[in-house]
Amino acid sequence: MQHSDFPGLYLAADKMSGDAQNRFLAALLTNLGLLVAAATMSVFNYPHWGAAALQAALLAGALACSVYMATQRPERLWYSGRAVAESIKTIVWRYVSRAEPFHEDDDAAKKHLLEKLAQVIHQNPGVSDKLISHISAQQITDKMKSLRADSFEARRDTYVAYRINDQLDWYSSKANSNAIAAKRFFIALIVVNAAAFLFALTKVANVGYSYFPTDVLIAIAASLLTWMQAKRFTELSASYALTAHEITFIREQADELSNDEHLSTFVGDAENAFSREHTQWEARKDK
Repeated sequence: MQHSDFPGLYLAADKMSGDAQNRFLAALLTNLGLLVAAATMSVFNYPHWGAAALQAALLAGALACSVYMATQRPERLWYSGRAVAESIKTIVWRYVSRAEPFHEDDDAAKKHLLEKLAQVIHQNPGVSDKLISHISAQQITDKMKSLRADSFEARRDTYVAYRINDQLDWYSSKANSNAIAAKRFFIALIVVNAAAFLFALTKVANVGYSYFPTDVLIAIAASLLTWMQAKRFTELSASYALTAHEITFIREQADELSNDEHLSTFVGDAENAFSREHTQWEARKDK
């Protein structure tokens, strides 16, 4: 299934989450950059009112970013929207695979699907009024109907290829990229802290010199640490790797599937594994 083949609610939640993530990370990055710039001006300490005014403007911008993040909490929409989108995706894959609780006839399954989608929205009142970007889009798309109408073999192969393998590739890639990012940021943090320490020692022997960049390096180190905490590289790498391993174990069962009952159980096990990871998005919004 392509992105556009999912229900309008999924498309709206996915877009809302992505936009909120971009706003949060942009505000955070701007805040940190302005603080580093303000610290840099302190090092040069140019004796002119214009320099002081510029530094004040930089700090005012950083303050505005902090106020925006504290009052608007865009990360909550990011996490909540992601949780809603992934919940809907799980429901859809169960539906098109004819897995429980959508193993009944098409009319009953369609009614049950719409009830499940409505339930997801009602359980997330904080985001339901913001899911308006695809409000006129179909909730049961032609592709969903087509996949559900396929033979057992086609539904089995589609699920393995476009859900199991797709998720395995995604989680494996994310686990690896987050592990690499965590390592690089830790190295950068150590290097910056070490440089700040060396400049501090140098200043001991040169107290009359005023242009040591120690304060700037301290600000950069704090910014690196804040960014690492916001992105949660180490935590996500471990979480994604664990889910990827679980998916590989589940995938091994695919060759043993021989009927709709087996496929229903298989899909249920796989989606439960995905859901355990997805529920962490909902938990993060309250942190």
